[in-house]
Amino acid sequence: MLSCYRTSEAGHQRPPFPKKNITANVAYFWSKIAPLALEGHVLPTRIISRIMPVAVLGVSLTLTACSPSEPPAAAKTPASVSVASAAVPASSSAPTANQITVYTSIDKTALAPLLTVYAEKNAIPIHIVQDEPMSILARLKAEGANSPADIILTEDTGVFNTAAEAGLLQPFNTEKALANVPQRYRDPDGNWIALSSYARTAVYDSRVLHANDISSYADLAKTKWSQKLCMSQGRYIPNQSLVVNLINNLGDKKTQEVMQGWMANLTMPVVLDDTEVLKAIENGKCQLGLVSSHHYASYLQAHPQTPIQLTFINKGYGGVHTNITGAAIPHAAKHPELALGLIEWLASKDQQTLYASLSKTYPIDKNTEATVLLKSWGDLEASPIAVSEYGEKQKLAIELMKEAAYF
Repeated sequence: MLSCYRTSEAGHQRPPFPKKNITANVAYFWSKIAPLALEGHVLPTRIISRIMPVAVLGVSLTLTACSPSEPPAAAKTPASVSVASAAVPASSSAPTANQITVYTSIDKTALAPLLTVYAEKNAIPIHIVQDEPMSILARLKAEGANSPADIILTEDTGVFNTAAEAGLLQPFNTEKALANVPQRYRDPDGNWIALSSYARTAVYDSRVLHANDISSYADLAKTKWSQKLCMSQGRYIPNQSLVVNLINNLGDKKTQEVMQGWMANLTMPVVLDDTEVLKAIENGKCQLGLVSSHHYASYLQAHPQTPIQLTFINKGYGGVHTNITGAAIPHAAKHPELALGLIEWLASKDQQTLYASLSKTYPIDKNTEATVLLKSWGDLEASPIAVSEYGEKQKLAIELMKEAAYF
């Protein structure tokens, strides 16, 4: 059964934001306060009183055709995959016997068809809740032992490391899943498993630049890019992981100099995330920036006529920075055995290929192929650094970023 939901106001007559912007505003709220909540900061009462009416709204993405006035769709298949937005409170997705609840930052509309196959094959309902990576961690911490989450599907080993250090994950061992995971993409502590990879590389405005104009991450610090560069904020974890890679290739001092050069070349203050970098380039506010390849792919899908193009940089300079999407089991998971079964299925060769395609990322199994779109970007020379180091050296990266005024 594919469950179809419609927006509910949960009894609130005057939410502080327009109803049509509820999801966007809640996502923005979480992006701002999630890091603070995760660090244990107490939020001001005036903030709580303003956001709570919105946070309790039940908002869902429709997987079958239904209008806002229609009731939930009737059951059509033996198992179900239901989805909920970040705005749905924990109580609305309470643990259910033999149900797997997935917290994910991967596009749930892309993920749902794949999980539906597993749900129907194994007669296990799956509930999906989508949120931003750090917001997922904040939710887990806030929910504590009452969290309904059985699996986390998200991106960046820096995020997984933050979760592990906060005691939000439980280690697991699965030789079956690891059989398809190269050593570089493994966690020595067993807190997470990689499912696919992506590159963090340069994007540029093809109206004014060409791919061969950009050679490396360090190249972006040169004065030729003054008043042409856009960057997302240093608190954005993908940038912290990138800096770890630079430290590995360039050393501490040179990496700090590179970041100082980036800051000097900015045409505008650092922005929130990759989407904002892409929007800035699209609108002519800057000419180039750094984003993750799967975020660019999503932007390209939504804006097929965009002049923005992607190029894999750092060839001959240590390789392009690559990171992972992966899976982990929360410490409070109510169905860890069921979660492990789903993880092993996702990591299998056939499903890994489909998962990577749906998430617009690269399969990590060397015997599987990327999508036509990703292959159209050309071959990438990947940095050989073990991705687990992004989490292990995250604190060092943040220290250097602060010294370079990029945090």
